[in-house]
Amino acid sequence: MSQEPEPVDGTVLDRLQNCTAPAIADTKHEGVQVVSGDIEPVHTDCAFAGTARTVTLDPSSLWAPAQTLDTAREDEIVVVDADDCVDEAVWGELLSEYAVRNGVRAVVTNGAVRDVAGMRDAGFPAFARAVTPRGPSGRDVIDRNVEVTIGDASIDPGDVLVGDETGVVVIDRDALDEVTSAAEDVAEKEREVERLIDEGATLEQALRDGGIM
Repeated sequence: MSQEPEPVDGTVLDRLQNCTAPAIADTKHEGVQVVSGDIEPVHTDCAFAGTARTVTLDPSSLWAPAQTLDTAREDEIVVVDADDCVDEAVWGELLSEYAVRNGVRAVVTNGAVRDVAGMRDAGFPAFARAVTPRGPSGRDVIDRNVEVTIGDASIDPGDVLVGDETGVVVIDRDALDEVTSAAEDVAEKEREVERLIDEGATLEQALRDGGIM
């Protein structure tokens, strides 16, 4: 049964985005999944954190998920499961511009996207399995607000996704508070290691005294 994602406080999302995806992955929390590396950012302006709104498309008849985007709320991420089909793009410039106007933070898909320059100019983060100039030819979606699998990660509506140039991580909604605190602790330790190195410590010493080793 589909479920409407519950919103997350935007300040929590900003805290996570400031931690980076690697810091969140380094918490090694059981509530964190790493999306496989074949789901890549299509341009460099790609840092985001937001709540998943999912949609499943028919890979034999792909379609731009306009209805899903119309229902998406501020601070959400549109997550498009195209069953790894990259023959046609499911997202492009027009959807990106509309998403930006409505406060949607990013799109993540195991399908293809297009209009990379337009998405970059709009400052809209997009992660995809491929890029193609060919647009979608279908008309329907299979389901919305259901569990999907993107890059070997299972994503439920309402899970929190964080991405940057190194990739995307998925945080189970029930683990959000624990993971946020743990990621901030990891980030603080990394900053301490950098400070120690700047003061002349060896790498091994800095890692040990900074609490990473």
